[in-house]
Amino acid sequence: MGVTIINFYGGLLPLAGNLDPATYQRGSDMSDVATGSIVTFTTPFGDLRAEVVPSGGTGSYTFSWSISKQNENSDNGNRFSVNSTGATNTSTFQPTIDGARPAGSGDLYDADFEATCVIADGVSIVSVTNIFFNVTAFAF
Repeated sequence: MGVTIINFYGGLLPLAGNLDPATYQRGSDMSDVATGSIVTFTTPFGDLRAEVVPSGGTGSYTFSWSISKQNENSDNGNRFSVNSTGATNTSTFQPTIDGARPAGSGDLYDADFEATCVIADGVSIVSVTNIFFNVTAFAF
């Protein structure tokens, strides 16, 4: 029988991080009645939410979030942007997005964003990626 020796950085489990699916709020629906003109909006704080759960490592964690627009469906391709990232140095991320709802009934504008959280513990760094958000604005 062989013996396997694993280096756990002084007895600690390696640093890891995961998206918490129980608190993940991926989408914000800003649909409303068509007004005949384009209506701008900002998603409410808390509509979009992601929380990462760190484990292992030294137990002293720092967080750094980033977000970027990946795709947009609108009349000019420039109706959606990040309004505020909120706090980017905590395990919870709640961005707000500026967007627009189309003028005509039956029209849809939407955009997709991707966030990344970098977790560090003073020894190691890991990234939690593929955290997607969507904002939809349908005029009915």
